Amino acid sequence: MKLVGYILTYSLIWVLHLLPGRILYFFSDGLYLIAYHLAGYRKKVVFENLSRAFPEYGPGEIANTARKFYHHLCDLLLELAVSLFFNEKQALSRISFRNPELLETLYNKGKPVIGVTAHYGNWEYLATIGLLTDYRIIAAYKPLKNKYFDRFVLRSREKFGATLVPMDKIARQLMNFRRDKALALTIFLSDQRPVRSHIQYWTTFLGMDTPLYLGVEKLSRKLDTAVIFLKVRKVRRGHYEVEYELVCENPSSMKPFEITDAHVRILENLIREKPELWLWSHRRWKFTRDRSTG
Repeated sequence: MKLVGYILTYSLIWVLHLLPGRILYFFSDGLYLIAYHLAGYRKKVVFENLSRAFPEYGPGEIANTARKFYHHLCDLLLELAVSLFFNEKQALSRISFRNPELLETLYNKGKPVIGVTAHYGNWEYLATIGLLTDYRIIAAYKPLKNKYFDRFVLRSREKFGATLVPMDKIARQLMNFRRDKALALTIFLSDQRPVRSHIQYWTTFLGMDTPLYLGVEKLSRKLDTAVIFLKVRKVRRGHYEVEYELVCENPSSMKPFEITDAHVRILENLIREKPELWLWSHRRWKFTRDRSTG
């Protein structure tokens, strides 16, 4: 059944990628009507998350932001699908980089880099960085349950020079790079919710107690990597711009948890710019902090 599902989905995506942009986004508008008005896909979660994150918003502003989010989500789903068939020219025409000199400076200093990003804008388009830098690009990812889709996505993302590595193998991969003196830019999604047993740190994010992974902080200190944040802003439908922001160049000079708090603040400010571009449909605040244990 997994093979049948893969063949059917692959065929649909292949047809979609042939469509002109205006037709593709016409389908996106139709998908929005279904997801928001008819199916109400995770509507309760979205409204609850927005209301908690923005208590200053009235009901009308919450609803307006939610509608914008669903429009973006539908655009994003189709963009992610058709981008699996992009060639280099098509991929580079969808994304631009505002300040590549920051990455060039770090490379010339011989610094490996950890790049932090989030489920904001279109993070998958970051796979094109490998076409524009001398860094080896490593992206941490969670393998898909369907092995056919997993192989397809891996081939599609890695054709632009990135190497996708499962989360549980990323540390070993980076240690190998360090041993071989190869400079890597390793990209992590920072807004993943930890499983309860892996919660090691809580901070305030969008006004709420939020558990975080400490992988970025631990690896940057262990491997002496610079840390940057990759801000992916939406310019218009289907087109995005990336801005690099330096979190730290020398992690040993940072206090405990300072790296984590710094990249969380950057994400928080980015979300406040355009809230609709973040992925509100997931239960980010499923767990409650036990204050009695800190």
